[in-house]
Amino acid sequence: MGHLTLDERGYIEIALTIDTPIAVIAAHLGRHRSTIYREIKRNSYKQGEKAQVTAYPYTATNANNLAHIRKKQTGSKSKFTKGLIERITHYLNLKLSPEQIVQGIPKIGISVGTIYNWIYKRILPFSRKNLRHKGKRYKKHTTGKILRKPDSDWFKERSLDRRPISCNHRTEFGHWEADSVLSSREGKSALATFVERKTRKYKTYKVNDQTSGAMYKAIRKLLLEFPGTVKSVTCDRGSEFTNQSYISRLEKRGIAIYFATPHSPYERGSNENHTGLLREYYPKGTNFDHVTQKELNKAVLAINSRPRKVLHWESANACFEQEIAHLGQI
Repeated sequence: MGHLTLDERGYIEIALTIDTPIAVIAAHLGRHRSTIYREIKRNSYKQGEKAQVTAYPYTATNANNLAHIRKKQTGSKSKFTKGLIERITHYLNLKLSPEQIVQGIPKIGISVGTIYNWIYKRILPFSRKNLRHKGKRYKKHTTGKILRKPDSDWFKERSLDRRPISCNHRTEFGHWEADSVLSSREGKSALATFVERKTRKYKTYKVNDQTSGAMYKAIRKLLLEFPGTVKSVTCDRGSEFTNQSYISRLEKRGIAIYFATPHSPYERGSNENHTGLLREYYPKGTNFDHVTQKELNKAVLAINSRPRKVLHWESANACFEQEIAHLGQI
């Protein structure tokens, strides 16, 4: 049977005033005696006092109001469980955002807003300062700088205007963005980072320095690790990427090289975004002399395994593998 009705509670109230036995009340209402005992016990004592049937007079109105309050609280309490708190905290510590947790992790059962509220109210043992944007919305912005001097012919031939539309729209697989991440002032090592534009597959290689030779070796490693998946590389105009001899070697292998406009980081949005993700593991000032390639691979695997909104809540690894499988069918 369902919950007690107001009429049933009215009968209980009257029956108790004339000392009617619980068994008789239960029989009259067609309820089990334990149901009647529990009803009276829940609604016959003041908050904070020991639960006794006779500690506080039972009234139908109060009992009905208390039942409605408990019903409302039950929904929120069922969400707020120790197990759920531990699960959410676990994924937050793995650098997943609340939205990634809700959309990408099965059986979470709460909204993104609820997770943020639990963080702000300190229900979750996780500081809002550890969120990627410190709990603030990201605002798109540009530097406002405009390139006034015309590019040289060499750069013009490799400008983004020459890049295929399918690459610009991220509909074709095999177009990468490249960047470098520097060590602290004390360190000499750097990172060569690569992002496949369509799948957002991320890869980093530790290099000895930020020279063009080191970056060329890193690109060759990328070609060896992912053969047949590199059609083009887009980078900035830093000296590590503009060695004409190395560029010529890559172009002879059928790999197109494109250069972004100076002071326009938004033209390499995937690079900028993934550098931010990497900074969650290695903040600015990190000396990469003391970081191994194995440690880097672990951080990159975590990034590539996250469910991503832009990928319809698939991970970069999953999307990349799908593209590889498709290449094998051609």
